[in-house]
Amino acid sequence: MRNTHPDYSWLFRFAVRVLKYFLLTLFGILVAIVLSKVLVIAPLLHLLVSILDAALFKTMGLVFCLMAIAVVVESIR
Repeated sequence: MRNTHPDYSWLFRFAVRVLKYFLLTLFGILVAIVLSKVLVIAPLLHLLVSILDAALFKTMGLVFCLMAIAVVVESIR
């Protein structure tokens, strides 16, 4: 039977899972922005852009810092 998680630390697996869900969220918001632009729903577009501006960029920095820490820890190990 194949091992799906070979010797990776729990921090690395957690960081990859957080990155996966962050990218899925980003993709979902981008799809909603495109649909609101196509369907000319201006209030939704402004709401989504404000969400991107306020929270998503800070979260992106946090996710990439978590990934960097996980990579460094895995490299040391």
